Amino acid sequence: MKKTISLIFAIICTVYVYAQTGGGAVLEKEYHLFDFSLNASRLEAGITAGQVGSFTDRARFGLGAYAMYNGFYLDFIKADPQHKYNSHLTDEQYHDTAAFSIDAGYQIPILKWLRFMPLVGYTQTNEGITDGKSLNYDYDEGGGGSWYHDYSVTPGSRRHYFNYGGGLSIQPCKWFSVNLIASRYALYGGVGIDIITIAKHK
Repeated sequence: MKKTISLIFAIICTVYVYAQTGGGAVLEKEYHLFDFSLNASRLEAGITAGQVGSFTDRARFGLGAYAMYNGFYLDFIKADPQHKYNSHLTDEQYHDTAAFSIDAGYQIPILKWLRFMPLVGYTQTNEGITDGKSLNYDYDEGGGGSWYHDYSVTPGSRRHYFNYGGGLSIQPCKWFSVNLIASRYALYGGVGIDIITIAKHK
């Protein structure tokens, strides 16, 4: 984890040093080096996917979402119990784990297409029992739904963590971004679109 964070900071330092050279003058002119006005009036939303509860014995794959406005970033990623959405009835009771993480930060524009995000947040994991005998159906507004089993958290199994780390936001085009996050208790990525930019082009 420390090596990952060190690598991110090394990239930032390399770009900064290069900006002080003759080539850096061209780079700054073309890419607006550390130009915080690039964050203004940018409303971005997208999905996230990756590992929650990283570096613990309850690490799981999870899905979530994120939003960013004027550089302020917020995301959420969650891993449900392994057998919760199994649609088969069974006499078994599964010992499952679950986890979620919520993190916030601010995007620092290094280049026009590259932003660094220091992040802090909260991660929680737990253990519990998924009851194979209970099969319920959750209806949605569209007339569909999904089967799920009841899940009960084992008392005293919840673990709470202060999460911290950083990420990179890469913007290959004006309306689209790819995020890579490396934090103490979650490793994930995301893709999103700039809602304001798309709305202006409609």
